[in-house]
Amino acid sequence: MAIKLSITVVNFNQKYFPKFCVEALKKSKTNFEFEIIFCDNASTDDSLQYLKTAASNSEIVLVEPGKNIGYGSGHNFASKVAKGEYILILNTDITVEEDTLQQLVDYLDVHKDVGMVGPKLMYQSGEVQQSCRRDFKFFDLFIKRTFLRKIWPFKKRYEHYIMFDFDHNKEQEVDLITGAFMVMPKKVFDAIGGFDERYFLFMEDFDLCRKTRKAGYKVIYYPTASAMHYHKRLSDGSFFKLLFSKISWYHLASAIKYFLKW
Repeated sequence: MAIKLSITVVNFNQKYFPKFCVEALKKSKTNFEFEIIFCDNASTDDSLQYLKTAASNSEIVLVEPGKNIGYGSGHNFASKVAKGEYILILNTDITVEEDTLQQLVDYLDVHKDVGMVGPKLMYQSGEVQQSCRRDFKFFDLFIKRTFLRKIWPFKKRYEHYIMFDFDHNKEQEVDLITGAFMVMPKKVFDAIGGFDERYFLFMEDFDLCRKTRKAGYKVIYYPTASAMHYHKRLSDGSFFKLLFSKISWYHLASAIKYFLKW
């Protein structure tokens, strides 16, 4: 049977998350074949040994660029060996339900005008992750990182961007979904050039959404399918706290590239 879905996952020192991720994927109940492709960005923790063992047992495919090439580039690297009709871009810190993969593939089989679909993401606490965004300006990111998000009228603008008014139980077309979990027809992913590799970390997911829409396809939030997300985004935190974080500088550099491009 031909492979229907290729799942690409990028790992960089994610400890035990790759194991949890793979174990959940293996429990999926589907009427199609899928493959799991990990790109390891030169990890130095125990996660790499797990991946090598899993690859030797044919549980996964492991590709290694030999250095940390970033998130989007890592998925591009993994996609080069993908054989599926669809591609699932997945974080290591996500575990799927038994029917998650089937639900999303069935949806794309029926809706040929959809270029990307994302499920409902839940935190371990039971809270629904705000995994969708509206198109935004640079100032919206600044508001999100400062006390301005709590002050009118900036609070209203922040809530509009972050989609506080969004019904996470309703299927809807959206502008952007976060890159933790995206499913696309492989032909669409390839046609738009995959991830823009100018982004090392952050904003590459929103860029991919915009390229998908620019190519004439819909981006859909589909809560019938769900998955568990164990970590919040690395960019979470106050502006002033993040000012001294290396991660925050990746975020700033990517934001500048994003707004210069779009």
